[in-house]
Amino acid sequence: MLFSIISLLTGASVHRTIARTKRNGMFIAIAVLFLLTAYALAVAAGAIWLAGIYGPVGAALFLAACALLLAIIVLVVMSIMNAREARRARDRRAALESMATVGLGLIRAQPLLTAGVLAAIVAANLVGSKREED
Repeated sequence: MLFSIISLLTGASVHRTIARTKRNGMFIAIAVLFLLTAYALAVAAGAIWLAGIYGPVGAALFLAACALLLAIIVLVVMSIMNAREARRARDRRAALESMATVGLGLIRAQPLLTAGVLAAIVAANLVGSKREED
């Protein structure tokens, strides 16, 4: 029921967006399948080529070491990104706390000014809501 009301209000653009998202999802899934196939074939070709140089066991060990090295690099990059994001969140929280401290200090230092500002905000909201009703 709600979906039909929304689609009527938006001029059926919701249906087009859903259809486009489904279509794009299918194409992305097919592309990922071909990328994984290409990756597997490239690893197999590399193993065959390296087997001619180092033998089958040496080639397998070399490819395993390369995969392990890449996994470690990805994990290190991920941990660096997580640490950076945590630092940014901590900085934002500290800034918000300092603004809250300043606001509380203003309330304590100037209670009449704070009451006046709050009264003005409430009055503006009441006047604005009455104009929207007319």
